[in-house]
Amino acid sequence: MMTSGADLTFRRAATYTVAVMGGAVVVALLSVAWMSIGSGDRAESMMECAGGEKYVLVFGPPALLLLGGIGAFVQTYRVWRAGGRWQIWQGAGWMLFVFMLIYASLSAGALTEA
Repeated sequence: MMTSGADLTFRRAATYTVAVMGGAVVVALLSVAWMSIGSGDRAESMMECAGGEKYVLVFGPPALLLLGGIGAFVQTYRVWRAGGRWQIWQGAGWMLFVFMLIYASLSAGALTEA
């Protein structure tokens, strides 16, 4: 059974998107684990006594999603120049950008906590 070019492009774009999103989740989980190790029972909230790890939690995953989105748009251009199905990669880039904005807006409140 042969797969068409569109199926192969979709599979590559989906794998890329899942890998970038998985990397962002891993960075978020590792920074939460780092914060929980350092906080102990000294405060009501982990964010109150978090130092640099708070900034990793807030800026790490969105930065990874931003770089992944830019990478997807670079691949969009490459596939377009080759005459392939570039729309799939453009969708992957926009999806990563949307998740970046959602995560950044939800985590921005952590910076305002004292």
